[in-house]
Order: sequence, then structure tokens, then C-alpha cells
Amino acid sequence: MGRHSIPGPDDTPREPFPATPPPEQPARTPYPAYVPLEGELASETADSPAPDYEHSGGHFADGSWQGGHRSTETKRRGVSIGVIVALVAIVAFVSVFILWRFFGGMLSNRSGAAAATCSGSDVPVAVVADPSIADKIEGLANRYNKSARPIGDRCVKLGVKPADSGDVINGFVGNWPSQLGARPALWIPASSVSTSRLQAAAGSKIITDSRSLVSSPVLLAIKPQLKPALAEQNWGTLPALQTNPVSLDAKNMPGWGSLRLALPTADDSDATYLAAEAVAAASAPPNAPVTAGVGAVNTLIGAQPKLPNPSLSTAMDALLAGGDPAASPVHAVAITEQQIYQRSAKVSDAKNVVSSWLPPGPAAVADYPMASLSGAWLSEEQVTAASEFKKFLQKPDQQAELAKAGFRAGSAALPKSDVTSFSPLSNTLSVGDDTARVTLADAVTAPASGEAVTIMLDQSLTTQDGGKSRLANVVAALKGKLGALPPNAVVGLWTFDGVAGRSEVATGPLSDQLNGQPRSAALTAALDKQFASNGGAVSFTTLKIIYDGAVANYRPGMKNSVLVITGGPHTDQSMDGPGLQDYVRKAFDPARPVAINVIDFGSDPDRAAWESVAQTSGGGYQNLSQSDSPDLATAVATFLG
Repeated sequence: MGRHSIPGPDDTPREPFPATPPPEQPARTPYPAYVPLEGELASETADSPAPDYEHSGGHFADGSWQGGHRSTETKRRGVSIGVIVALVAIVAFVSVFILWRFFGGMLSNRSGAAAATCSGSDVPVAVVADPSIADKIEGLANRYNKSARPIGDRCVKLGVKPADSGDVINGFVGNWPSQLGARPALWIPASSVSTSRLQAAAGSKIITDSRSLVSSPVLLAIKPQLKPALAEQNWGTLPALQTNPVSLDAKNMPGWGSLRLALPTADDSDATYLAAEAVAAASAPPNAPVTAGVGAVNTLIGAQPKLPNPSLSTAMDALLAGGDPAASPVHAVAITEQQIYQRSAKVSDAKNVVSSWLPPGPAAVADYPMASLSGAWLSEEQVTAASEFKKFLQKPDQQAELAKAGFRAGSAALPKSDVTSFSPLSNTLSVGDDTARVTLADAVTAPASGEAVTIMLDQSLTTQDGGKSRLANVVAALKGKLGALPPNAVVGLWTFDGVAGRSEVATGPLSDQLNGQPRSAALTAALDKQFASNGGAVSFTTLKIIYDGAVANYRPGMKNSVLVITGGPHTDQSMDGPGLQDYVRKAFDPARPVAINVIDFGSDPDRAAWESVAQTSGGGYQNLSQSDSPDLATAVATFLG
């Protein structure tokens, strides 16, 4: 080994260290191992040259290196093993995280790319909607199909079909109509009346969620000339206007006769069902359930104009037809605000051809619920897609599109119209539970077929009109109408004077045999025997007896009623006007509705009582000044069907 050479590892003595201290080392001995300074990383020193201890100014003393500036700092700034381990753990964690993000993102991108290409088959989602909104829903569905996120690797494919509520309900109860395509995952009828009817028919679990998409109040499309006559009217007065043959004549509209209000049940956006609810609510006695007004609904439906079919188009064509407006077969049509907006937009000079009337009070509103359906025919993907589409429809852009078509859609701007004002609604109608809604809807869908009426005739009609007593003129009018009734009509006759009321002919079908002759012949014979008698009229107590019997012997499927023909005043000792009104309120049975119709002559002081019981029971009231006019025959014909 040369004089200035540094000993290498091979030059280290291999003998055991001596027990005595070694002799003093020469100046050039192996340098101590270099310890990184605090804050330095191993990577920063691994390739660095060995420190120049020889020129650092230090020396060994007492077996250790002393005196150099850097050697002193090295001793003072040494790093603990724990810190080094922590640093290594942090580096390892960061490395693992970066790798996880890299590979996870790569896999996610691959999955997203696969889904974006919809490598699987489409998810077909059937939607059915009311015809008034179906075309708009179809357009929005097409928009949604282009932008919807795939479900897994399958693209959503919404298909929309228009359908009346009756077809949908019947389809779920029986066989689903093939023209409506597949059974739907989502149904958008015009109103929640329809969802109530479906749940009543198919079970409550068939609908899992239902919320309103848009709305449109129900109003009447009317002849413009009719608007002043309706200024003081409301939903509750419509049955009387419909049944009284001179109701509009009495409102300064000579020649118009009665209100001819059409109540279509096809393509009408549930307007007739909702109008029926409004009529029932306005007609029911105070504190009584809304179903107590079902008699008024029966009266209104039964007296509507006879048209070739029950569609809205047929009714509106009749309303919009030219000619004498008073002689028109239709004066008014139950319709939604959105529908009259759409139809009037196609009519030239619309404001002079058709107008609209929104009855005062709580508004009947078509709320267009989005009903999510449940059933074995649906997959989880279809249910999910339908739910996502509902959210899409509620976003501002889609709501704005629906508002342009005349629907009230959140805060979206409504269009301008010369026929309807789109005025704010101060209050909306609520009729209670689903059972009440179904009961009232049944009065619309299954109207009474045929009449079951008991005539209550006042024998004290002694006043002379045209050379004959009012009683004689009434008898002639009754006989004329009885001869025109079908054999299955159910009719009976009671008479009363100032002493008592009595049954002349028991109520039953005209074709039934009574004492060897048809009931129709027995009625004619009984009428021929009547003569006017002076004295009072125990009308209130007689009506109570007859009404109790009519309710007890109610005939399902028919229009049950009592026809009172009187001129007053009453002479009952046991019942006054308020007592009669209270009795009828308590006796009326929504499940067995019997209407009280009244033909009242002259200035009868009991008029207010008769009008009240007629309205409470869903019947009609008509006051006639004379008995020798065609108005009597018209009134009898109206109330006897």
C-alpha cells in the first residue's frame, strides 16, 4: 500500500481485535460514514461525492473527529428513524393513490364509452297520456331519448300513445287494447279523478307515485250572448238552468228557453267529471259530504242536449255552428281552459263566435298527474327510466313548452287569448277522498236509464187560466206526456188537498197490470177523475210521506224523483218551511238519490222553501205565471223525462 493511499475494505485486518487499545492512528485513517443532514433526502445524496473531510479543517481527538464546521452540524442535525419511516409511508401511499386513480379512471372511461355506445338492446318504456297533452309529451319524449343517460349499457326508448281515461281503466281491468301498444310504465291522464277510478278498479298498489305535471281549470265554452245571463250564476245553479224550460227567458233572454249544457265524456280531459264534482259540492247541504250533491249531478247529466255521440268535438261543433244562437242545440260545453284556448285559436274572429265562463267559487282543476305504475309487466330498468323522465318533464325548459300550449305550468309564461283570460285562481276545489270522487264519477259514466217518478198533484189549483182551472190544464199536460213515455217507465200518482194526501195509483212500470188494465190506463183514469177543490194544501207533510217511500223503494239504474205540482200556500200544522228543508237535508241519501222537482204557480209564499228542497235534493224548480201556455207542457215533459 502506498504512502498516501486510503485503506480499502480488503486491507482491513482479519485477526480478532486486540484486548489492549490500538496504537495512535496515523493522520490518514478511514473517514467516518456520512450521515445526511436534516432535511436532506437519501436520493439527494446517493450519487454525491464523498465529503472532503481532509480539507474541512477537522481532526480526530479522543477517538472521534473534531473541529470541522460541517462535522459539527452533522452531529447536531441528525434525523430519527421514525421520521424516515413516516416519509417512506407517505411516499408509498401517494404512489398507490396515483396508481388507483389512473387505473380506476381508465376503467371508468372504458365503461362510459361502452355505455355511450349503448352496446346492449334498447329499454322500451311505454307512456300513455290524455289526448289533450299526448302530442306535447311525445315531442318531449323524443327530446329526452336523445339526451338521456343509458341505463347500464342500454339506451332508453320512450314511446307515447294518446288514450282516454276510460280506455286505460278498462284495459287494466280487462284486456289491454292492442292499439295502445305495450302496457305503460307511466300514465298521464287529465286529472286525478282518473287515477282514483283506476285504483278503485285495479287496486291501490297499481300506482306507486303520482304528482301533478301541469294544470288547467274547467270552465264552460259558451255562446258570447249568454255571458250576461250567467253573471249571477254558479256551479250549483246549473241543474235548475238545465231543467227549467224557461230559465234563460226569465233572465232577459227571450226565446232561449233552458240552458243547453253539453257534458261530453270522450276526449274531454275529464272536464265533465270535474264539473260534476263542482256541481255536487255547490249543491250539497251545509256540513254534508260532497256526495250529498249527487242528485244534482244526475239532474244535470240527464237533462243535457241529445247529441249523436258523447265526444267533445261533436259538442263543440254544435256550439260553434252558425245560425240563431238561441235556437242552437248547444248553448254551452264543459271544457278545460287549455282545450278552449287550442280550439279557439283555429276559429276566425273567435271572440265573436265563442266565449268562456269560469263559475265563481272554488275552481275545478284538471291536474294532469304523472302516475308511475307498478306491475309484473315492468322491468326495473323501465321503472327507473319512467322516473327519470318525470324529473325531466318538470324542468323549466319543458314546463315552458307546455305553457305555450295553454297549460298552467309552474311560473312559465302563458299565451294570450281572445277567448279566455288565464286569470289567477283564488281557490281550487277539493272533494275529499277517492271514494267520493269515484261515486260522483259513476254518476257521469253510468247515468240513469229511464224515469222512476211519483207525481204529487195539488187539488186546490182552482185559479182559472184560459177558461179552465189550473188543475184541468195540468191534468191535460200530464196525460199528454204519459202517453209518450216508454212501457218500462215507472210512474205513480198522489193527490192532496187541505185535509190529507192520498195515493191514487201506486208507483210502478207503466206496462204492469192493475185490476186488469195497464198502469198507464189506470193513471189516465185517475187523472180524469180529478177536480179543483177549494181549501188549503197539506203539501209539506204529503211530500214527507211520498219522499220516505221513494227512498225506501229506490230503483237502481233509473232517475228517481218526485214531481210536486202546486200553487201554495201550505196549510200544514205540523211542519213549516224550515222544517221541510231540514227534513229533506236529513232524508237525502247519496247512495239512493231521489230528486224533488217542483212546478209552482203564481206568487206562492212557499217559493223559497220549494227552491231550497229542489236544490238540496238535486232537483229543479220552475215557477209559472199561467197554466194555459206551452211552458206548462214543456215543464212537465222536462221533469217526467
